[in-house]
Amino acid sequence: MGILDRWRSRGDDDAVVADDGPGGSDGVEPVEEVATRPLTGEEEARLEAYRLRYAEHGIDPADLATIAAAWSAALARGDEAEGPEAVTVVATAVGDHLVGAGYRWVVSTDPFGTDVAVEPPRRGVPVVVRTLVAVRWMQREQDWVENVVGHLARTARR
Repeated sequence: MGILDRWRSRGDDDAVVADDGPGGSDGVEPVEEVATRPLTGEEEARLEAYRLRYAEHGIDPADLATIAAAWSAALARGDEAEGPEAVTVVATAVGDHLVGAGYRWVVSTDPFGTDVAVEPPRRGVPVVVRTLVAVRWMQREQDWVENVVGHLARTARR
């Protein structure tokens, strides 16, 4: 039984449905620990290489409207081969925007894997920006950048 099946089959009492699959888990386990570490020089260099692409996409990471416009333009072109480029550049710009609001770039490790993320200034869960953006690319979601990223930035300032 997959996680979505578990959520769909939860009753009004919010009981967790047993998982009879491999591993013998008796339900959904909460994520208890997320570890972070600073970026290595190589990871920083990779981000810098993505930043060099901002100009060709018209992105200024301090301005959410330019990130949203680059996102909309990539969706409008409808070129599936452009997906990895759009996701990578927009994710980096989103991360840089959040860093401007007080987040910091880190490498985050949780039960689902390890990836570059931005960590909020106070206690909180790191945002894996590539996942945040990739899921929206797969759904061809429009008009999310300013609301979602804007909300994350505002919460960092509180």
